[in-house]
Amino acid sequence: MNVPPEQFLRLDACKLREFAQACLQASGLNDAHAVQLAGLLVDSDLRGVRSHGTRMLAGYTNMIKERKVNPDPDIQILSETDTSIHVDGDGSMGYAPTMLTTEKCIEKAKAKGTAVGAIQGIGHYGSAGHYVRRAMAEGLIGFSVQSASPQYYPSNEGKRAAQYGNPPLCFGLPSQKEPPVVLDVATCILTDQQLGEEIEALEEVIPAAFFKSMGYTAVGTALGGAFVGQATERAEQIAATYPAAKMGGMIWLVNASLFVPQEMFRGAVDDMVRLAREQLIPIRGYDEATLPGAVEHRLEAEYRAEGIKMGAQEQERLAEVGGNLGVAIPW
Repeated sequence: MNVPPEQFLRLDACKLREFAQACLQASGLNDAHAVQLAGLLVDSDLRGVRSHGTRMLAGYTNMIKERKVNPDPDIQILSETDTSIHVDGDGSMGYAPTMLTTEKCIEKAKAKGTAVGAIQGIGHYGSAGHYVRRAMAEGLIGFSVQSASPQYYPSNEGKRAAQYGNPPLCFGLPSQKEPPVVLDVATCILTDQQLGEEIEALEEVIPAAFFKSMGYTAVGTALGGAFVGQATERAEQIAATYPAAKMGGMIWLVNASLFVPQEMFRGAVDDMVRLAREQLIPIRGYDEATLPGAVEHRLEAEYRAEGIKMGAQEQERLAEVGGNLGVAIPW
């Protein structure tokens, strides 16, 4: 999914952002949230994370038109301290309330060293990396996760334990000169496309990997779900009204200079990234050894300068979304 397409058209990021914004507005999303969401989707495309970029427009615009999420929510701060904030998303898409919470936590972590934010009653918040990367730009270490309660999927009945849940999460470590370390993933080691006997046979070969995956899922589900308020009556009411808003989210930030000078920490991250690249033997089938975040860092520089690589299938999908909403494609 996130391998750059071999045949493609280069799309200008600004034009793609304008198109995405127009589609979201045409579907009924309020203007401020449409502007923000379009920008974040294109940011994913710029980093080569196509799975969470503008290919999400079809699903998102349908959810908004069908009022499965709240297109014009009344986002409320439920409680707040010097180092924490709890936000109610009122059934919205997850992006706006989570970014609001992130901005508040950035201020608190800069002032107090650390901060945690919780968001309840929201829909999909996309790549967890959106919020962590925003904090990293301010010199902060970040972690974010999204999930539901009591489990990530509505039902796991009849599902293999190896596919137990898949909440998105991200850890981010700011660097100085080298690419930052950004582990932007989901907890299950399998993707939805990796099904069948050949994959199932791996359970006997590397069972520890699947047990770790289940453990990560359990921790992510509890922190991104029950911990942030998804077990409350209010969250249940939101989900009953907006069936695509059954999730919660968490952002936790730490000032990189909490214990040592920030330059020291960021320099150490630089050394870690460089030494991995220079000293490790690459994983079989790959030409280089890179830590998480390096490839996205490289692609973003290329795509901003030369345009985003967009394959024929993605172009057709976007054209269909635009056609359904009366929005002309600008390429």
